[in-house]
Amino acid sequence: MTAIFLPEGNLFRATEHAGGPWSPDMLQGSATAALMAREVERLALRTGFAIRRLTFDLWRPAGLRAFAVETAMLRDGRKAKTIQVRLLDGDIEIGRCTALVTAPGEESPRDPFSHPASPDTAPEAGTPPPAFAQNWSRYFQNVSVRLIEGALEKPGPAAAWMRLDVPLVAGELNTPLLQSVQAADFSSGVAQIVDMREWTFVNPEISLYYFRPPEGEWILIRSRTRVGTGGAGLTTATLSDRGGPFAEVMQAMSFERRARSAQAS
Repeated sequence: MTAIFLPEGNLFRATEHAGGPWSPDMLQGSATAALMAREVERLALRTGFAIRRLTFDLWRPAGLRAFAVETAMLRDGRKAKTIQVRLLDGDIEIGRCTALVTAPGEESPRDPFSHPASPDTAPEAGTPPPAFAQNWSRYFQNVSVRLIEGALEKPGPAAAWMRLDVPLVAGELNTPLLQSVQAADFSSGVAQIVDMREWTFVNPEISLYYFRPPEGEWILIRSRTRVGTGGAGLTTATLSDRGGPFAEVMQAMSFERRARSAQAS
């Protein structure tokens, strides 16, 4: 069976389907973030708490190897808990997720200032990206994409439905939470604003803020990127399912101009 990771005892071995855009031998950020989120979700389900925030620090590039995942409860409160998940390549920490989970309340107040939003175009009515864009990475080739605003191959804000079509971990179903996390990593790519022949950009972190649990397989990303000074930028995105918005995403961006020889090629 095609999968992103294969379980090996207490480890998870990345397959060739985990390859990212910079090298087929290096993991896509979506894969590392979703694997850490899997551990958060498992612990949240055991405690009965709701996931409210996920912050991922992606510290080092990760190769197609076997990884360990370590989980710790940093704060075990009655109304809020803080969970830490570490992704390890041997003794080297590749990345870390810090999660906030809270006790669910009995009801929510009505917001008298909100206005019903127009329903988003369904993924079935969206447009697939060009084939060359779908080949952006080996991982991305296993993601269904349906654009409803903008274009992946052109700079500017855009909106796209996404769904990972293969199991993150072999033998398991992808939960809506995992679908939302793996999609969130593509926010900066959906809203890229530069000519990638002239510039490179990375997001060394991702933060997601949930105000309700996601539902279903398809996740809609509606994102935009702002540029500041000193190569800094910020991508923000709203994540929606078929029922409407459920989370906000923020990514700190770093831009770097390519060398002239790379531009010429």
